[in-house]
Amino acid sequence: MPFFIGILPPLHITNEISSFRKRWSYQEISPPHITIKAQGGLTEEKSWLPKIEKVCHDFPAFDLKLGAPATFGSKVLFSSVLSKEIVSLHLLLVDAIKPTVEEQKTYFEATDFIPHLTLAKQAGIHANNQFGHMKQDADEKLGGFEPFRVHSIHLFCLNENEIYKPVLELPLRPLNKNVIY
Repeated sequence: MPFFIGILPPLHITNEISSFRKRWSYQEISPPHITIKAQGGLTEEKSWLPKIEKVCHDFPAFDLKLGAPATFGSKVLFSSVLSKEIVSLHLLLVDAIKPTVEEQKTYFEATDFIPHLTLAKQAGIHANNQFGHMKQDADEKLGGFEPFRVHSIHLFCLNENEIYKPVLELPLRPLNKNVIY
């Protein structure tokens, strides 16, 4: 039962990205999200969950902006993510869970982490020549999202239909409260 941890954008952004994917007949394997912590170290027995809850309890809510669409080669179309805090939160989660160095490399974590929201992967596109056209369409239609505040992160789990779904919301510390040690 693979897990990952991510941010769900506000509903209007999620709906716009899902509509974009549907226009291109893209096979969604998860709702639009920003991965903060990939699968490495997130074992089925969930001994890591209290550690994640502690990180979230201590980490303040933060603002995030989706930037211009970009690509990782010709394999992944994504919206860039503009936020210093997301990198800090990622590093705290990696430190709490302690995935192996091999897992960190496999899932592009720690120093290899590039925050992004995947719009489409080549593997989910039916025609090979669509990728370039999707990029042009994304440049025109998905580049102007307003910044939003991140109040929580979500644990995602792969279900029986091979779709990742959010199964647990983990609230971050409200901005107006101090951490009590």
